[in-house]
This record gives sequence, structure tokens and C-alpha cells, in this order.
Amino acid sequence: MVGCGHMGKYHAAKLSAHPDVRFVGCYDIDPRRSEEIASRHRTKSFSSLELLAAEIEAAVVAVPTIEHDACSIPLLRRGIAVLIEKPLAVNSARAREIDRAAAASGAVLQVGHSERFSPVYRAARSRINRPGFVETHRLAPFKGRGHDVSVIYDLMIHDIDLLLDLTGSRPLDIQAAGVAVITETFDIVNARLTFPDNCVANVTASRISFKEMRKLRVFQKSGYISMDLASRELESYVLVDKNSEKANENPSFLKFNLGDNNVIIRENIDIPPGDNLEMELDSFVKAVSGLHAPLVGGQSGLAALEVAEEIENRCRQYQRNL
Repeated sequence: MVGCGHMGKYHAAKLSAHPDVRFVGCYDIDPRRSEEIASRHRTKSFSSLELLAAEIEAAVVAVPTIEHDACSIPLLRRGIAVLIEKPLAVNSARAREIDRAAAASGAVLQVGHSERFSPVYRAARSRINRPGFVETHRLAPFKGRGHDVSVIYDLMIHDIDLLLDLTGSRPLDIQAAGVAVITETFDIVNARLTFPDNCVANVTASRISFKEMRKLRVFQKSGYISMDLASRELESYVLVDKNSEKANENPSFLKFNLGDNNVIIRENIDIPPGDNLEMELDSFVKAVSGLHAPLVGGQSGLAALEVAEEIENRCRQYQRNL
């Protein structure tokens, strides 16, 4: 474990409990934090990254974003598998260096876009095909951490990654506006992304909200899906033939008759158990074991970062035009 701060302590707790993981130890630039986590999980605190690297096959890197490349590249060059917290790096140039280091050594590289592992997202994903319009809201109160980067890299990056996964493409056009309110970087941002198949996404992220919200709504030809990733709630409405088995199972919705024998029904979708971080780490362990490729590899992390950079550039243009 590299980094024993806010996210590191959660990773450490999951790693120490995983049946297929031998938690060798941890390292943090602050030895007191490293020793605290090591003591809590009955493992060893290392005084340097080099000493830790000599004894491990895989690592989770949960340090400040600006230190991602400095901590992960030496590990990857030694062939050590790395799960690195999002965003992959502080900018795309450094992200490419990380990805190249993994490719050169053949080491597994996974990026911590944990929402890909959300039980709600996983339940909804198979029902989404060619979305036409997507709306996301990711709002949080100011927490006094993570403000070394703008809200784009702190929060919005999650939804950027989900959009790239849902559409299977990069946006052709990006429009965005952002404002710095209580930090020196953008604290609230809204972006409009247009994709090659004409899907449009309206994306909002804020870290100065009085309440927390993580919602993603998808509109497509066959219906509408609403995901509440915070409360783990999922709603799905689909268009079906009124004489179909699905329609007969939902008679209360027959009143939404659209003509051409079509009706809109609410579809019940089972949400699997588990939490994001636990599933993410389990997937990483399986990737390290060679059971499958990382679900969110270096190229996925780089793609999300490049879109985030373009959004930030558009926000800067917006500020200059004020």
C-alpha cells in the first residue's frame, strides 16, 4: 500500500480482509500515518518506497495526484502491478509515461475509476445501448481535501469515464463553463459533450454543494434509466408492445398508451450486492492473477484524463471571456 491518507486507509482495510491477498505492508511519506495503518492491520510499515517494492508483487497507489507518476513508474518498471487512484496523473503527458512504463514491463495497470464497479451501474449497463442524451450530477460539500486539482479531476472525472464507457467513443465537441469559488481552481463546472453518434451529455460537478448527489440519467430509443449511485437506487422505464409478456406483468402502466400498440412500463432490475471499492480491488486481484485484463486499464484512464483536460481548457476560455 502506497499512501495512507484518506483513500489509502479504505484500501488498506479492504486489502487486509481479502482472502486472496497477503498484505505485506505500507508506505507513506509521513511515517506516523504508515505506522498507524500498519499497526491497525497487523502488517509492516516501510520507511521507503524502494524497501516496500523489494517485497511485493502488486501495489495500490493512493497518494496525491501530483505524485502518481513518481510513485507508480518505479513500481511498474520493476514489473509490479499497480492500481492507481483516479485520475491517472496530474496531466495527460504524465499519464502517458505511466502507461508506457506498464506496457514496457508488461505489468498490470488499473486506474481507480471505482464507479465502473458500482452495483447500480453494473446492473444498468447491460440495458444501455446507443444513448441519445445523458445527464449527470455529481455534487458534494467542500471537504478540504482534493483541491490540489479542480473539481473536473476530483469529481467529474468519474462521470467522464462512465460516458466514455457508455458511448464507446470520444466526444467530437466540448463546451464548458466553470467558476472558482473557494479554491484557486474550478469548484463548479458544467460541460456539454457531443459524441460521434449524436449522443449529447450534460455533465455537472460541484464540490461546494450543501448536499451530496451522484446521479446519472440515460435516455435512449428504447426507454429511460435513472441511476442514483449514492443511494443505490435504480429506475428503468422501457417501451414495449402492449400485448407482450412484460406489459402483462405491469398492468398499472398500460395507461401510458403511445399508439402503435406500444406502452411504457417500469422495469424491475435487481441490483447485485457489494460495494465499489471492494469490487474494484477484487477485479484488480483477478487481473494480477491473470484471470482477466484490467476493466479500467491505462488507456481508459488516459482517455478520461484527456477529455478532462479539454473541459478545463474550455472553462479557462469561458473565464477569459467574462
